[in-house]
Amino acid sequence: MTSKAESGTGSDSRLLATTGSIAIATLTSRITGFMKQVLIATILGGAIGSSFTVASQIPNMISEFVLGAVLTQVVIPVLVRSEAEDADGGAMFIRRLFTAALVTLGTAAVLATASAPLLTTYVFLDPNGKVDPHLTTTLSYLLLPAILFYGLTALFTAILNTRLNFKPGAWAPVLNNLVVLVVLGSYSFVPEEHLTLRLLLLGLGATFGVVSQVILLYSAIRKAGVDLRPKWGLDDRLRKFRGMAAAVLLYVAISQVGFIVATKVSSGHDAAGPIIYNNAWLLLQLPYGVIGVTLLTAIMPRMSRKAAANDTQGVIEDLTVGTRLTLLGMLPIIVFLTLMGQQVGEALYGYGKFTGEAARLGQAVSWSAFTLIPYALVLLYLRVFYAQEKAWTPTWIVVGITTVKIVLSALTPQVASNDEHVVVLLGVANGIAYTTGAIISVVLLRRSLGHLQLKAVVRTFAQIMVASLVAGLVMFGFDYLVHLGHRPRTYGGIGALVRVAIDGILYLAVTGVGLLVLRVPEVTMIWRSVTQRLRPAKSGQ
Repeated sequence: MTSKAESGTGSDSRLLATTGSIAIATLTSRITGFMKQVLIATILGGAIGSSFTVASQIPNMISEFVLGAVLTQVVIPVLVRSEAEDADGGAMFIRRLFTAALVTLGTAAVLATASAPLLTTYVFLDPNGKVDPHLTTTLSYLLLPAILFYGLTALFTAILNTRLNFKPGAWAPVLNNLVVLVVLGSYSFVPEEHLTLRLLLLGLGATFGVVSQVILLYSAIRKAGVDLRPKWGLDDRLRKFRGMAAAVLLYVAISQVGFIVATKVSSGHDAAGPIIYNNAWLLLQLPYGVIGVTLLTAIMPRMSRKAAANDTQGVIEDLTVGTRLTLLGMLPIIVFLTLMGQQVGEALYGYGKFTGEAARLGQAVSWSAFTLIPYALVLLYLRVFYAQEKAWTPTWIVVGITTVKIVLSALTPQVASNDEHVVVLLGVANGIAYTTGAIISVVLLRRSLGHLQLKAVVRTFAQIMVASLVAGLVMFGFDYLVHLGHRPRTYGGIGALVRVAIDGILYLAVTGVGLLVLRVPEVTMIWRSVTQRLRPAKSGQ
């Protein structure tokens, strides 16, 4: 007979295995996406890159507001219930959901494209700022139709994830990134005097990258035998879904107001502000995408089923495991980026037309790296409320986050010593806002679930922090002794890249040893798994 403890250990091991398989695709996605952002900065430069960055964000944000966030946050629990409760396994529900999504997203794409001048000039940019509104509007006309395909990507991924088929959703962004990389490479070969051709290639190529995601996911949907024939009408579950969706829509609207304010502030004081702000955040999203998104993708169906069964203790255990794995995966990287942010910026962005802005981007990363912990924890904690179908709770949490973010973002120009420092302080404002949100989330979770096993989380945090800080001291000592700081001055971006690579490898190695010495349970589990796989099998086994 299997004990409860053994069953829990096996369940956690399966979660780690699932997380590991998704992490490979997610890591590839984040790396290719990061390469895309580096090329955008290098090839387009600060000013044009800011216009393209803002124009690219608008369809993504509108899609999230119209339906994308609803599908991502709410649809998995509802699909799980329909699969379990309906005689047809939820097939009719999926058909009606797809029909409603297609009509809603298509309408939003048409209306947003027609409203491109209003969106760019008066909503996302400061009309009297330093980012070109005409260029941004031109690119927006080409990019806004992607609203439809962003939404379908979210819907198809949710359906596949509910069926525990995670790979297509993890690999689809890789295809998108590869398409855009080809587009950017082609753009660099078009002569500058052919501006219209350049803009068409850039805008239409980026939109096709989003379309390619849908093509890949649709193939997986068909292979899984999912019926997507149009079906009109609303059943009781869709009506319930509509009520939950209203809460999520308000959540997205409030959170996007904070982002819009930060974009307007950065564009009003710095021509390269939007691309620096966006790329600093995307650089921080690289570790979160591998650890946080992967973990949430794997744990959300499991947590939803436990919540549906009113298994409160099971939800708490999943929450504790998720929190500790988040800290383990990201805290060492956050410490490294805080210590080496400027060097990382120069190493990754110090090329082409962006060389002069790379150090400022690195400073923004260094000052805002701490944001990742409260950000990741907030998103993890919100999944608990969605799994419990308490869809309005996250909305009130994001009110607190966004209020703090807007107030602090508006104050940054007054606090900054000059215009170039505004974008750095905007990252700090974002971090303080999410720290506020994490505190609010913990308070509400304690009321909802009771004891949260916080002692185990605090112990894990302390162990990882000690190992990371010791590794940082060793890294700085080695860097000083072998004079690695001379390489960037001699070889530019390549020299900075070599320095960061050497320091980073040493830092991670020392951190790993420290975590083993401190006996962090998850690290010990992984180490035993690796050594068992490498150990030759005994005779007869």
